[in-house]
Amino acid sequence: MNRNLILIGIMMAMLLTSNLTRASAFEIVNGSFEDDGPIDDITKQDPNGWTANVPSGKFTAKTDASWSTDGNFSLNIVSRWYTAFAAGDMATVSQQIALNDVNEIRFDVRLNTYAGSTWDPNEITAIVMIDDQIVWEPNNTATDIRGTHLNQVYAVEGKYRDDNLHILSIGLKVNVDMPGGFPEFYRSWWDSIECTFLCGGGGLLAGYFNRDCSVDIKDLELAADHWLAVVPFDDPYNLFKDDDLDPYGVVDFFDFSILADNWQLSSYLEEQQ
Repeated sequence: MNRNLILIGIMMAMLLTSNLTRASAFEIVNGSFEDDGPIDDITKQDPNGWTANVPSGKFTAKTDASWSTDGNFSLNIVSRWYTAFAAGDMATVSQQIALNDVNEIRFDVRLNTYAGSTWDPNEITAIVMIDDQIVWEPNNTATDIRGTHLNQVYAVEGKYRDDNLHILSIGLKVNVDMPGGFPEFYRSWWDSIECTFLCGGGGLLAGYFNRDCSVDIKDLELAADHWLAVVPFDDPYNLFKDDDLDPYGVVDFFDFSILADNWQLSSYLEEQQ
């Protein structure tokens, strides 16, 4: 079939069809640790949305109201003193998150010691991980990382922007063997953990095939190249899932109607106005 005729037909359908479905964005659950109120020991009760991995006897972790930047509570992870540690010991909380549409992960963290000693990050440090890979830590050239670190940013790398779920973890990591333990409590508080999304917020709209933050003729041309193609159910051009039989889908007018619904919009937030 002539490609120009396909485009003309699609444009006519776009003028007649709208509001079949909406895109949704994946966001961090309970990023300010408000959902549960105070939890004295997160090894006994996970904070909503998170899974705790806190080695017994080496760290303590709770949600409390002693410090926060959003709401009343934050996550408090503390290393014990005079307890044997091995390099690589960690205490973290984790959750799965989709990162395909995420631009940055932002958070606030406060780092302090109980007796006022300096905090050398070469011995023990605060970390953010994606899939067990450290993607953020305080300045490891500093000799003391104590303080309140607001608006910390991890710019999501392209290798994590795919259709898979990834594991986001935050917490403390020991970098050296300490058979006699640390003569200090290293204390961290985490709050306001959130994602910022591509294209002005809310994630990519359905139909952003070239990811340029505008559903326009360029996206329509890409979609037309897949007209009536049989594709995997989760193919990006298979926008409308309700007309499909697993495990495949057909790119047809149902899918183009979703593109029409977002025509010439530049962000998910604009779509909702």
